[in-house]
Amino acid sequence: MHLFKLSNEQLAQLLIPKRFIPIKPKELEGKNVEYIYDSSDKFELTYDELVEIIGKARAAGPRLVPVIGTVE
Repeated sequence: MHLFKLSNEQLAQLLIPKRFIPIKPKELEGKNVEYIYDSSDKFELTYDELVEIIGKARAAGPRLVPVIGTVE
């Protein structure tokens, strides 16, 4: 996997902390399923988690860091 070839959506899937993945329902246990985030998912990040995600993106390359907002 080459990080520079990933779309923004694919990179987001890699960088979202694992603790946000919901518990698998019993009918899916033991099956090879993966949770995929979409625009209907909402969660809160702590400042430390946001810094960790940005750090991982920066380590992958400067072109992969999105602008999250502005500080005034």
